[in-house]
Amino acid sequence: MTFRNLSIPRKLALAFASLIATFAAVSAVVFVNVMRLHEVAVERDQAKQASDHADDMLTGVVEGQSAVRGYVLLGKQAFLDTHEENRAAITAAAARLKQSAPRPDQRRRVDEFLAAVADWQATRVAPTLAAYRDPATRETARELAGAKQLGAIRKVHKEIRAAQAAWVARQDVEQRHAELMVELALGLGGLFAVSLAGVLGWLLSRSMARPVVDIAGIMVEMAAGRTDLTVPSTERGDEIGKIAKAVLVFQEAAIGKQRDDRERQAVMENMEAGLQRLANADLGTRLSHFPPAYARLEQDFNRAIGAMAQVMAAVMRASSDIKSGAADIRSASDDLSQRTEQQAASLEETAAAMEEITSTVRQTARDAAQADKIVTAARHEAATSGDVVRRAVDAMGGIERASSEISDIISVIDAIAFQTNLLALNAGVEAARAGDAGKGFAVVASEVRALAQRSADAAKDVKVKITASTEQVDLGVELVGEAGAALQTINARISDISTLMSAISAAAEQQAIGLQQVNTAVSEMDGVTQQNAAMVEQATAAARSLAGEADELARQVARFAIDAPDTARSAPARERRAA
Repeated sequence: MTFRNLSIPRKLALAFASLIATFAAVSAVVFVNVMRLHEVAVERDQAKQASDHADDMLTGVVEGQSAVRGYVLLGKQAFLDTHEENRAAITAAAARLKQSAPRPDQRRRVDEFLAAVADWQATRVAPTLAAYRDPATRETARELAGAKQLGAIRKVHKEIRAAQAAWVARQDVEQRHAELMVELALGLGGLFAVSLAGVLGWLLSRSMARPVVDIAGIMVEMAAGRTDLTVPSTERGDEIGKIAKAVLVFQEAAIGKQRDDRERQAVMENMEAGLQRLANADLGTRLSHFPPAYARLEQDFNRAIGAMAQVMAAVMRASSDIKSGAADIRSASDDLSQRTEQQAASLEETAAAMEEITSTVRQTARDAAQADKIVTAARHEAATSGDVVRRAVDAMGGIERASSEISDIISVIDAIAFQTNLLALNAGVEAARAGDAGKGFAVVASEVRALAQRSADAAKDVKVKITASTEQVDLGVELVGEAGAALQTINARISDISTLMSAISAAAEQQAIGLQQVNTAVSEMDGVTQQNAAMVEQATAAARSLAGEADELARQVARFAIDAPDTARSAPARERRAA
């Protein structure tokens, strides 16, 4: 694995480990040599102490010699005491020298020095003191004391000092060597550490900082919208390579997003054009050439427009049927109005006839003397009255049948209004499903529903009034039937008038009363007929209003362009049948 493919923590760890190892090596060299310098300093101090102890021993010997000479010359005991003190000092200095001497040769020379001192004591000092105690040999003692006695001791002392000097010289060499090693370690180690730090910094900058800067620049360009750039360092195995691969993924995602944005823009433009055509009442519009991701939207839109076109086609057919039915209702209402007027005229004639019959009966009652003439006239008038009553009964039957037909027509109108209301309700539901695109159609559906509701209300009102009129007509038929029965009774009794003259007056009175009732009934029938005529006028007006509303509905629906040729052909055919 190359340095470039190492992870960033490993690169940093390797760089810092190299620097730490360099500083550790330099520090180790410096530490070892500083410790050696410390040892040399300690050994130099020991050497100086050894030299001082050797000088102390030699000084003790010289002072002991001087004390012996003073004693021999002056004879004072203090000199002997001083000599003894110097002997003790020599022994103590030798002990200190042997203790501070780290090498065997130094201790051996101390032993030689002590042996030379002991020999001096035995061969020089002791004979001198012994000669001085004898007065006869005191001069000899003075001669012995004045002679040279310390040659061997001084020789050993020189050897000790020479060995110490040689050892100190070696320590100086080692000290200079240690100092040189410290200087070299600090100088070369520092130079190597600085060079290594520079090389590692260059490597880290080349392998980390520069690729990061390049990737950052690529990311800035990508944020500005450029996706045609080449992402560097994707072949690396470290974190920068992973970042580069992630940036490459972001680049691919940005390219995909731009592609999706273009597809979405195309879809929105196509949808806008389709909705614009739909707003212009073109239900034959269809969307096509959508990207695969928006195929479901295309299918749903086309299905919705197709369903709306089917609903509008159904509304067109229903409006055409309503228009045809309204025309039929208007025609039937006109016929009913004419028949009602004829019925009113017939009732007026019937009323006049009944008035005439009443006058005749009254005249018969007043003129009983002219019974034959009156009977003949009465028979004639009775026959005439029977015909009139029969005609009245027939007319009332026609009124009853007409009322029944009107009720049937009103039922048809009510059914048509119900179907229209149902269609308008379904159309409103479909318009609500269409959302904003179906608002115009929802208004038309609401108007159709309101028109159907008004038609249903008018039909119910007319039906109620016709029901009341039918009841009155039934009552009139019953009364006319009674009048017919009365006239038949009169006709049957006229043959007996000649023999029953005494009862003519009473019968005539009864006839007058009955005819008065008939006259009243006929008057009531006339009023009912007038009411029927007014109701028929109202029904006619309602039928005409329904026809006008149906025309308006047809005009509103005709605004929509529907790809339904069967519907377009069926509407004129129904209009021709209605005409």
